[in-house]
Amino acid sequence: MFIFTAMTRQVKFGLMALVVCAGVLLAQTEPPVGIRQNTPSVHAFTNAKIVIAPGKTIEKGTMVIRDGIITEVGENVTIPQDARLWDMSGMTMYPGLIDSYSDVGVPKKPEPTRGGGEQEGGQRRQPQEPEQRGSKYWNSMVFSVLNADELFNVDAKAEEKLRGMGFTTALIVPQKGIFRGTSALFNLGDGKANDLLVKSHVAQQLAFESSSGDEYPNSLMGSIAQIRQTLLDAQWHRDAWAAATKYPTEPRPEYISDLSALEEVIARKQPVMFETGDELAILRAQAIAKEFNLNYMVRGNGYEYRRLEAVKQTGAPIILPINFPETPAVKTSEDAIGVTLQELRHWDEAPENPKRLQEAGVQFALTTSTLKDVGSFSANVRKAVERGLSADAALAALTTTPAKLFGVEKKLGTLENGKMANFFITDGELFNEKTKVYETWVDGKRYEVKAKVEYDVRGTWQAVLQHAPIDSLTMIVKGEADKPSGTAKAKGKDTKFSNLSISGRMFAGSFNGDSLGMKGVVRLSGTASGEMMTGTGELSDGTMFKWTATRTEPFKQEPDTSKPKPLQMASFPPVYPYGEFGRATLPIQPDKLLVQGATIWTSADQGILTNADLYIEK
Repeated sequence: MFIFTAMTRQVKFGLMALVVCAGVLLAQTEPPVGIRQNTPSVHAFTNAKIVIAPGKTIEKGTMVIRDGIITEVGENVTIPQDARLWDMSGMTMYPGLIDSYSDVGVPKKPEPTRGGGEQEGGQRRQPQEPEQRGSKYWNSMVFSVLNADELFNVDAKAEEKLRGMGFTTALIVPQKGIFRGTSALFNLGDGKANDLLVKSHVAQQLAFESSSGDEYPNSLMGSIAQIRQTLLDAQWHRDAWAAATKYPTEPRPEYISDLSALEEVIARKQPVMFETGDELAILRAQAIAKEFNLNYMVRGNGYEYRRLEAVKQTGAPIILPINFPETPAVKTSEDAIGVTLQELRHWDEAPENPKRLQEAGVQFALTTSTLKDVGSFSANVRKAVERGLSADAALAALTTTPAKLFGVEKKLGTLENGKMANFFITDGELFNEKTKVYETWVDGKRYEVKAKVEYDVRGTWQAVLQHAPIDSLTMIVKGEADKPSGTAKAKGKDTKFSNLSISGRMFAGSFNGDSLGMKGVVRLSGTASGEMMTGTGELSDGTMFKWTATRTEPFKQEPDTSKPKPLQMASFPPVYPYGEFGRATLPIQPDKLLVQGATIWTSADQGILTNADLYIEK
């Protein structure tokens, strides 16, 4: 009996060891180089303002992460003994932002040929030689078999720029063709793509793209026809192979990998994301999605406000670019002649587009897509907030909404137990113009964006000088912690520091001491510890002296006396193209007419009404 029990324990121990080893092996399929490392990575962030989710904040709390996963967050958290402590006093922690459409790390879209450019509702591209690869579809603009998880390569420079704004994750999208292949969600960290992939095959990407040459399709109408034909062919391909499987003696149909890749799309198991160039393209996407019963979303364009009710009625989630037009050049009458009323209206109203979508109840996520410089993203989001978009809605559009749209809400979007340790740390409210991002953590790994000041030298200091022309000196240091400024006072007079800096705990500054009884430029340098500083000084003639200073008053942030900017809404009232109210035969006058209490303005000389020149003002 004793032998049986001992053997049983040995078997149990062996099974447990196998389970542990299997867990380690599952985390890494590539053989390790050298000794295998499995040291736990545990961090505890204390005294932080923690934004758990949009509208849910802990004013002073603690968050613990272990091996890249959030294990506990709250006001009363037991800190593990093996955790590295991070004091986040004065700092705010946010869930990592998700860029809902990005071309980082994949081949970029080719430049359009001269005269091609971007057309209404779609894009034009240079003709390309068909790729000879496997069982490809006949049209060279169908790449549905491609997957972003196979195309992606880490782009350290581009990812660093995104992390500097708080982005930790991005939906990576292939960039060529009409059917472009599937997108994939990647973390924006260092290392191999294998380790950064969060979710593959998120959505099949579609664009109303056309060729600028003789290659078919070379028009918007042809592009739409090609989309419909490809989806019809995908249905045929699925049914033909199902029949061939059921009746193996019948002739075997042609196998086409690009059509096979669309089976989950036509079965509504995989969503489609249509890329749109204007508000009408959204309606075209709706028509195609309705015809083929697709689960779809759209990458928007910034013009949604022009057909807001129609866009709302589609029910499609929108991946919304924040690409506002630059201020038109109208300083001179000659410049103004070249700017159309339509361009002026869009410049005026585009920043309100997110706010109007929010008020209409349209689900949307924000993206850096279409920006010439992704660095302008944060400023554009602030502009949208200034124009009425709520801060919580903006944060949700960058966290919880994309996480839900892409099916990763159990992993990303909030700072809750069990989720990935994807977050970033700021020194204030996210959408405040002066707020800075200091650190971004991706999958539990720290990326420093801006070095945090080790010692805040600001405040009022009383210095005692030895072997100097004067015995005492008052130093008042203010400004930013990393860029201090200040004044030196003695004998009832003061002078400004021309240079003042703090590096680690090393203090250095200089000022003109003529008015203080210290002829010429005076240089000070020293080391700070607690509320004391000690160091040496140098007069303009090279004479050295010693000084010791004590902080007598802490730094007090000066109250902001500037008046808040008034809410500057669009100068033009919201307008709606006539198409939203249906077509009708109306008695038309050249410039103005009245229909059921609505004033209709048109620039049509002959009473011909088009989308470009007819609007109804409520």
